[in-house]
Amino acid sequence: MLPRTSGAIILVTVLLPAAAGGLCHAQTVPQLQVRYHYGDDPHWADRSFDDSDWTNAANGLVPSVAGHADSFIWVRMRVPVPATMQVPLALHLTGFGPHPTAWQAFVNGHPVGGQGSFPPHADPVVPPVSPVMELPAGLAPPGSTALVALREWQALAFFETRAPSKPAAVIDEARVLDQAVRARAAETLAENAPENALSALLAVVGAVLLVLWRSLRGREYLWAAIMLIVPLWTAILYTGPVVSHLSFREQTLAWAAVNVSGLIAEIEFMWAIFRLRSRWLHILWHALWVAFIAAQIAEAWFLESPAIEQLCRIVIITLIPAFDAILFPVCIRELFRPGGNRAFAAAMCVMEVTIALAAFGYSVQVALGPFTLNIFQLTLTLVDLAIAGLLIRRAVQAWREANTLRVEFDAAREVQQQLVSAPPLVPGFRIESAYLPATHVGGDFFRVLPGKDGEVLVVVGDVSGKGLRAAMTVAAIVGSLRTMAACGPAEILCGLNHSLAGSLPSGFVTCLAAQLGADGSCAVANAGHPAPYRNGEEIAVPPRLPLGIAPSEDYTATTLQLAPGDTLTFVSDGVVEARNANGELFGFDRTLQLSNAGASAIAQAAIDFGQEDDITVVSLTFTGTEVAHA
Repeated sequence: MLPRTSGAIILVTVLLPAAAGGLCHAQTVPQLQVRYHYGDDPHWADRSFDDSDWTNAANGLVPSVAGHADSFIWVRMRVPVPATMQVPLALHLTGFGPHPTAWQAFVNGHPVGGQGSFPPHADPVVPPVSPVMELPAGLAPPGSTALVALREWQALAFFETRAPSKPAAVIDEARVLDQAVRARAAETLAENAPENALSALLAVVGAVLLVLWRSLRGREYLWAAIMLIVPLWTAILYTGPVVSHLSFREQTLAWAAVNVSGLIAEIEFMWAIFRLRSRWLHILWHALWVAFIAAQIAEAWFLESPAIEQLCRIVIITLIPAFDAILFPVCIRELFRPGGNRAFAAAMCVMEVTIALAAFGYSVQVALGPFTLNIFQLTLTLVDLAIAGLLIRRAVQAWREANTLRVEFDAAREVQQQLVSAPPLVPGFRIESAYLPATHVGGDFFRVLPGKDGEVLVVVGDVSGKGLRAAMTVAAIVGSLRTMAACGPAEILCGLNHSLAGSLPSGFVTCLAAQLGADGSCAVANAGHPAPYRNGEEIAVPPRLPLGIAPSEDYTATTLQLAPGDTLTFVSDGVVEARNANGELFGFDRTLQLSNAGASAIAQAAIDFGQEDDITVVSLTFTGTEVAHA
């Protein structure tokens, strides 16, 4: 699993090229006499050139070109070619070191291969990895000693400016070298299989979180998703087949994109779960990674400018401890904060310590018998496991809270169903109702209250908003109506308006009240609610402001006379505002056409069209002396 966090950039820069350079050891390479010299001269490739005054590489180690303005170094090795070999022969090089490098190989003065391009249009490769280079017939006959010259131009970017390399060369049968390199690549792939499988598994978890983070209602899930996906993204990006098709600058941009996403996710994830609040610290932390990435990109674009390279290195080396100077205290604070995410904070601290050790030249590899343990990879795994544990804990907590809310909503729904009950039997009237909230509990309400001398009071309303807050307002209104049953429609609206004024800081209530007598007389008052319908026609009722907006609002009643067989229909705006998949509203025209069809039919038509809000319909038919059934 390749790194994704702030200091991990250091380790990828320092360790990845070196590891990849060692990837292609085809076989055990014999110790050769290695000589090197700084500078650049095409004659140094010649077999006849006298290199006796060149420096012998102690233990085969060749220093970098740090401190040499032209950044060129030549290495010459005399490689024995066993007499028993069968042609065609090939050359394979190893040990290029960690530097982004453009290189060219010569055998007995003849160029046989290379990678990258040299100044004045420098384009190095990272990591430099030698292919198997087949030699022309007769260039290095079996039984002879071949002079292998290696011309290198090193781009001294990315921290490790003085790490030595240990170049080596082997000449063998082409098929043998090719098989050995392929076997080593397969072996490395097998060694990394558990690590890559873990990265893939974490990426799947991250992808699921990326899809669900909006419904999970927490941005920390988005940042965690990115943190879990980035390692696989990095591993795919830096496999040979991918990186070999990119120029050095393109690789730098790709690496910058990976780190931008990883750094943003790391900062924002910690900011969310650690409950940090300092706006200026937040800005500073992000400014540091912006400057860091900008310096990395500048290094890649100004490879041939020593002054700019030096400035970029100073900026980068300064920003790393500055970034960690914020991260460490934040993690330490989390370790001691009551209810803090201690496992994740501790894992981050351990990882940063490991990064610091690597940055100062300490090995992060530990030998355990025949196995080698990479401490940095172990700390990354600990960070991932801490993230997974944190998310699992939050998921369980969210499930428990959701289950508790479900029980509470069910109880609230039961209470509301009792508050908004079916209409009673009223002599002289046939009454039908439909009440369909859009969520567990709704903001619509209606009451049908029989009065003295055969009168009946109908009140229909809609509280702005949905959910428990609207349902609580409904409960208060229904409770108030019990004390106002003997009042007229206008007086009821005035009373409700006074009681609601000031208690709905960001909302209002539309309401319509109608009082019907046993003789068919009817008085209707309206407070911003959709007008009622009579026998399929809208009744002209002067609208007034909804309840709860202006305490001094005055409401008046409109009177009319019903004949036996006349039907009054009251609807909420959930009918009119039903919307289909194309965004088309059900509208007033359709409502008018169906207004005489009965409460259930109207409500079902609105639902089939596309319910978006609570739907309430009450239809009342005046039958005279006939006793109606609800």
